[in-house]
Amino acid sequence: MVLLEFLDFLNKNSGAVNAISTIGLTIITLIYVLLTRNISKETKMMRIAQTEPNISAIIQSEEDCIKFIHLIIKNIGLGPAYNVKFKINPDYEDRILGGKLSEIGFIENGLPYFAPNQEFKIFLTNMAESYEEKMKKTFEIEVIYKSNIHKEYSNTYLIDFSQLRGLSSGESPLYRIANDIKKIREALIDPQQESNQQKGQG
Repeated sequence: MVLLEFLDFLNKNSGAVNAISTIGLTIITLIYVLLTRNISKETKMMRIAQTEPNISAIIQSEEDCIKFIHLIIKNIGLGPAYNVKFKINPDYEDRILGGKLSEIGFIENGLPYFAPNQEFKIFLTNMAESYEEKMKKTFEIEVIYKSNIHKEYSNTYLIDFSQLRGLSSGESPLYRIANDIKKIREALIDPQQESNQQKGQG
């Protein structure tokens, strides 16, 4: 009885039912299109991120000797960089470098290819020499390069030695191991020397 009444209602209001069904289907289709578009956009962004280079430039002290400062230029991106160019402003000069930073081979001539995770390490300066003067020095490194889809990037990094003020050096794992081995060797040698001395006295 109820079913018959329901079917009768549908027959009498078929136009309204069709309109509601059409609207519902349109809404569902629109939601599907938007979801598909978002998924496609995210997939494209992930694919681009996996091929994007990202070249960084930082200064870093040696683990065993904090006064020795290195310039680290590294591709921290997931993709290779091409046609890499460097600009130093103002140019940096130090006795350790034996000249100007801009005259170092790959900085002067650029790099045709810079692989992901590849890095260049330049011994920049010894902070034990003219410490306060160097603490006032700053310069910029501009890095210009392209991705494998020829998208151009330009990053500028400020190199500021004052960021190193107050750092203290710690012992590296290799240094601690070497020191422990030395102590063990000394502990083994001393009893042996004492035994030899006693034999000599006897």
